[in-house]
Amino acid sequence: MTTGDRPVRLGDGPGLPDDGLRVVLERSGAALLVHAGGSVDASNVMVWRRLVGEAAGVTTAPGPLIIETNGLEFMGVCAFAVLVEESARCRSRGITLCLVSGQPIVARVVTAAGLHAELSFFADLDEALGGSPREDPEQLNSR
Repeated sequence: MTTGDRPVRLGDGPGLPDDGLRVVLERSGAALLVHAGGSVDASNVMVWRRLVGEAAGVTTAPGPLIIETNGLEFMGVCAFAVLVEESARCRSRGITLCLVSGQPIVARVVTAAGLHAELSFFADLDEALGGSPREDPEQLNSR
């Protein structure tokens, strides 16, 4: 969500708990981009769930919801579970939830857990905005 071209920051600021998670929302055409930073684990997964859910709630079809996680230092399996759940809700509304990460470990988790059937995975934002997901997320490792 932006005011003009100004991104909206969620997850930090006065009165918010220091949970190690930061999110910036930004529009790019019809797409809503969520830039995540910090970490997501069991201690803050409910905050992650709320932030991802709120972003999905303001995303309108056909624009994709793009979750860019390059700024995350740690992404627990609970974070992936939230994305899979929200992806199913988005699909029912005609929206594609896209996971973007240039981190090889994220590609390995997506492959090992069989999440490529549930999540569209991209190595970078340009690729995600182009709309063609990787058939094999681990192709990222062969670069």
